[in-house]
Amino acid sequence: MDAYKKEVWFTIIMSIILVISGHLGIFFSLFPVDGYLFGFPIMYIVPILVGWFGILALTIISGKIGNHIDEAIERENQENTKKSGEEVI
Repeated sequence: MDAYKKEVWFTIIMSIILVISGHLGIFFSLFPVDGYLFGFPIMYIVPILVGWFGILALTIISGKIGNHIDEAIERENQENTKKSGEEVI
């Protein structure tokens, strides 16, 4: 049951992080910043980097962590079925 709790918390936390990262451009439009990064105005390039490429990186990381949690859930289920005396398929 511990692995399921980890999955629930992981899903909640990653959802919040993904929503914040995806909507970061709104903050830059509300509070314009002067300056340049890589030759582009900060208020344009940071939302693109964090919004597009940040979401891509977070999705890859989320997938890898999610796979580890799923493996832990599968191991936990196999242990529970062994304890209850049922045959593991």
